[in-house]
Amino acid sequence: MKGLFLLALTILALACTKDPNGENGKPKDRSIHGYAQKGQFVKGSQVTAFAIGKDLIATGESFPANISDDLGAFSISGKTGSPYLELRAEGYYFNEIEGAVSSSPLYLEAFVKSSDATANVNLMTTAIRPRIKKYLKDGKDYDEALFMAQSDFLMAMDFPWISVNFDDMDITGTKDEDALLLAFACLMQSGRTAAEVTTLIQEVASDLESKGTISPTVLEKVKSRAENVNPFAVIENLAKYYKEKGLSVNSVPAFWKYIDKRYNAPFLIVDYQNFPFYPNPGNVVSSPYKPADAIVSGMNVLASIDFTVEVDVEGATTSKEQILGPAYHISFQIPANEGDTDRTVNVIFKDATGKVLDQREYEQGANVQYIIIPEGGGTKSDITISDGTENSPFKEGVEISVNGKAYKLQRFSNFYNALGVAVPKEQSYIVTYPVGKVSAGEHIIRAKTTVNANQTTSQEMYYYGALASYDGMDIGNPAQVRMMPCFALIRFKPHEAIKHIEVGPADGNQFFSGTASFVVYKNDVNYFPDVNPNIAFDSGASQIITIDNPNSEEYVSCVTFPQPLNQGLQIKYRFEVNGVSTENSATISNLTELNAGYLYTFKLDPDKVQW
Repeated sequence: MKGLFLLALTILALACTKDPNGENGKPKDRSIHGYAQKGQFVKGSQVTAFAIGKDLIATGESFPANISDDLGAFSISGKTGSPYLELRAEGYYFNEIEGAVSSSPLYLEAFVKSSDATANVNLMTTAIRPRIKKYLKDGKDYDEALFMAQSDFLMAMDFPWISVNFDDMDITGTKDEDALLLAFACLMQSGRTAAEVTTLIQEVASDLESKGTISPTVLEKVKSRAENVNPFAVIENLAKYYKEKGLSVNSVPAFWKYIDKRYNAPFLIVDYQNFPFYPNPGNVVSSPYKPADAIVSGMNVLASIDFTVEVDVEGATTSKEQILGPAYHISFQIPANEGDTDRTVNVIFKDATGKVLDQREYEQGANVQYIIIPEGGGTKSDITISDGTENSPFKEGVEISVNGKAYKLQRFSNFYNALGVAVPKEQSYIVTYPVGKVSAGEHIIRAKTTVNANQTTSQEMYYYGALASYDGMDIGNPAQVRMMPCFALIRFKPHEAIKHIEVGPADGNQFFSGTASFVVYKNDVNYFPDVNPNIAFDSGASQIITIDNPNSEEYVSCVTFPQPLNQGLQIKYRFEVNGVSTENSATISNLTELNAGYLYTFKLDPDKVQW
């Protein structure tokens, strides 16, 4: 059967001068061997043959033996005149679901003719044992009783018809009948202890004995955990067990097709992330972000036909490792995408004729850094003055500068329609808006820019952001950059007679315009202890900003550096009434600090200033 060495135990029968049942034949030498399997009963477990008379009552004769190897092999010899034997296996077994020997013993049974030379003990022989005996009591001969009991079981379980006797089935075999036994063993074991398996198989046997069918409640128990059975994991567990025990088992029957009818295919890709796995689950990449990095991955295949694996991109490699029988582990490596556009790579499986059996798509992004710009709006840190509103300037099509080069903002559907740019990969990034208005200072988070003393009647806010790795953390891809306003904004609503405005610190020693550098992320300076967050003015700075308003605009604006105001803010303005030019000024002494991103609004009348 397997060419395995079977330990023969010669056991003398109890000495009898008379048949206890009075109906049995003359005692004869009997020898029976087989395998006890749930999973395989481990070496040293016990199998006992009990003699059963024609009246189906035990004669009192029993013939014990031990399992001789880790495949569950046993051999029993003795002398009896009884026509039947009840085989009972008791012990620990290999749990193919958990990949370990059971923590408690299991009891399995089979009802056979004493003249049989071979007989296996398994869950299916246990299920039909009482039903066989019932048919015998009803006057059927053994072969008919066995045939009918097996038919009842297969029909009740909605299993396909098989012509092989259950006690000839072997979970280490290669036939469909062997596959059916292993499938039933997995269904019974899934999520259950040995004691729970014993209880459930007795419920199946009891229903079958009394009704010839299995009640819906019990049937539901048996099949309820089918989706928890991972066929490839079972195969891996069996392969490891056979290897550790030094057992010469090279295959496993295709049991998975009886676990779930959707698994009934000659070629099946096993995607663990899609478990329970079914044919053609679709693209295995679900993340909205597609990195350009190399992909090193693998998948498992169950195949009863020969197949090849290829990848449709230059430089890719594949390998095919047979685990056990029709089970294979496929490894592949897809090189990094060096291009500046996304690409889809296919791992393709073909049969011996070149026909495509199945394939999987892997998506790689372009070899670029994605920088996402938060859109926002309606907050003081998102102000733009160009249209007199407090809305974010960052919109699709708007140009920003990244490391000194202009890029238009676009939508990325693979990042949930986020707004941003795709740029070449660098060690760090400086992002500014408007283009050309802000440059890098001496440090990645320090901005440097210039504000002229004379400004136009409207002024956009300047923004600055930076991305750099720190403390061993790399820049993510995509990465969101915080666009921080560089300035405070001052907006005037002047009386129509006011044509000229000057604004600056009340302290004449302070500067208000010119060239300055300042820390963008004030809250993050602990990451950069070498950065001094104080504003530093270059030479050529001015103490005031002047704004001319010859056209009597309703609003005029300017930007200035965020800074403390030692003595408040001073506003000077000139107005003309009846051809007479008059100057006035006001000091806003309670305004002691200008903050980046804040809007300060003043109403100028000839005789007063309100804010």
